[in-house]
Amino acid sequence: GDVKTHAPESCDVMIALHACDTATDYAIHYGIRSHASIIMCSPCCHKQIRQQMSSPSLLKPILQYGVHFGQEADMVTDTLRALLLEANGYSTKVFEFVSSEHTDKNKMILALKRQSGNKNNVLSQQALEQIVALKKFYAIREHCLESLLQQN
Repeated sequence: GDVKTHAPESCDVMIALHACDTATDYAIHYGIRSHASIIMCSPCCHKQIRQQMSSPSLLKPILQYGVHFGQEADMVTDTLRALLLEANGYSTKVFEFVSSEHTDKNKMILALKRQSGNKNNVLSQQALEQIVALKKFYAIREHCLESLLQQN
């Protein structure tokens, strides 16, 4: 079925490889709402955030070049995804999983479900505060994963 409409009963491990643009967000959302203990995805293009981002004045000299702006949009998009996972009770890592000489689409987001408790609540709150700050800094109005999580 389609990850946008398939309602999971339960899922222990969610894996999505090169899920293009917001398909990554739908896959992560699928993993969160099914309470997966492991969420692993390799995001692909990052169109949604790139179209919304504005360059903060300090970064304008760097981001005036299209390739740099695109790389920054990739980083911001995947950082927001990782933080949203952390806000929802996951420990998250972002890393390269193959050499960049083979492909430039070599990033992996790995999230492991944390145990409940006060430390988890503190980490979740810190992640939410960082999300707000990043969105404000780059003038981002909406992130697909965040919108999906708010619908639950």
